[in-house]
Amino acid sequence: MIVSKPKISTLFSVSVFITIALGLFVYGILNINDAESKIGWYLLIYTSGPIGIVVLLKILMGVKIMKIAKEKFELNMPFQFKRLKFESKELEKWSHSSIKTMGGKYEEITWRLKSGKEFGLSKQENTEFDKVLRYMKKKLKKIEA
Repeated sequence: MIVSKPKISTLFSVSVFITIALGLFVYGILNINDAESKIGWYLLIYTSGPIGIVVLLKILMGVKIMKIAKEKFELNMPFQFKRLKFESKELEKWSHSSIKTMGGKYEEITWRLKSGKEFGLSKQENTEFDKVLRYMKKKLKKIEA
């Protein structure tokens, strides 16, 4: 069984950013009454708070846990309260894309079901990506796009 879940390093770095953004938001709210010039404080409050909340929601909604065993797939999205189970015969196609960037190479596997649903996993954000890719190339080479 292959279990691909979010990398701890990715979640840690995003949580540090969110902590700083929301900390600045709270700090701004607590200190705005004592300030002589409130323009800077309003700028701090109205930028750090919404940015922190939007990034937090985006990351939480993007968390995916993929389990693969014996041509059966289970995709669990815990913060969306969704669980999708399907077999390999329900796959319309899958593809592996790789893009060279300044910081390295971005890789992603995308699945498309016959029902029209589409989702993907990236190497930078998920564990066991190489095992998933090897499994897909070995077992489902016929439907690779």
